[in-house]
Amino acid sequence: MNLTKNLLNTVNCPICKEKEFLNLGKINNCHPDLRNLFNLLECINCKHWFLSKMPTNSFLDNLYNNNSAYVYHKDHVVNFKKGLKFEGSEKNHWIFKQMKNQKKGSYLEIGPGNCKLLKTFRNHGWYCEGLELSKWIKIEGVTHDITKLSKKNKNVLVLHDVLEHVSDPLSFLKEFSKQQSPGDKLFLAFPNSSSFKAKILKTKWPMVVPLSHLNFFSINSTKVLLEKSGYKPLIIKEASFVVLRKLIRNTIRLPITLVKDLIKLDIKAALNRFSEIFLNILDLIKGDQLNVVGIKK
Repeated sequence: MNLTKNLLNTVNCPICKEKEFLNLGKINNCHPDLRNLFNLLECINCKHWFLSKMPTNSFLDNLYNNNSAYVYHKDHVVNFKKGLKFEGSEKNHWIFKQMKNQKKGSYLEIGPGNCKLLKTFRNHGWYCEGLELSKWIKIEGVTHDITKLSKKNKNVLVLHDVLEHVSDPLSFLKEFSKQQSPGDKLFLAFPNSSSFKAKILKTKWPMVVPLSHLNFFSINSTKVLLEKSGYKPLIIKEASFVVLRKLIRNTIRLPITLVKDLIKLDIKAALNRFSEIFLNILDLIKGDQLNVVGIKK
């Protein structure tokens, strides 16, 4: 499928619909096929970040469901069918902690991946359903067809690492919010463009991966997203991917490794080590991910 013919110029902010935005620069820190195709834009109103061009829905459907490419990374393309790897539930265990003492009900997860979180809820007595956009994921209890979902009211709705992958996250969330009633819980997680690393690195921020990530949420744009989708924010928390023990160990070793690099006259390596630790410290203070809880109004 021809990429350039399936890209549409972004004319307004995907969240607040503002038509004025700042150009943060051209995205070149990506797969060679995608260089010079996208700029990173920032909405002047809600501070949401997004790509200057969005792929069509048909292109995204093909991207996630054919047998060649799922994600374009900096130097390679991941084969979704053959190279699929799932992370454990460490990233989303915070969701179950929020609900483990609540009355059991109906649970829907969009993009459940390996279904570890879904299975955890199911094992604790919840009625659970999953909707997975990629047809390569075939796990019992998960459908690829939205019409196959039950008509039950969903007491818990989870979209963990999902909304950054769709071109119109507001419309996407609104569609599923129809399945919830006042008082029901919504759980979201996505890249935090308000983080220190994002503000410093901009187009070189590791979260900026064209075609894979289309939207990057600020704290302000998250509040607008919730309001426009019919939710009241309960929690908007900045979370870090940094492993503290590893950071402490690397920081302690830094003087020794820097001396070794300087003896070798490898100034670039020394600077990279220092900057990595500095950015990881910033990430601990103001992390790269937003964990969000909303309640249906």
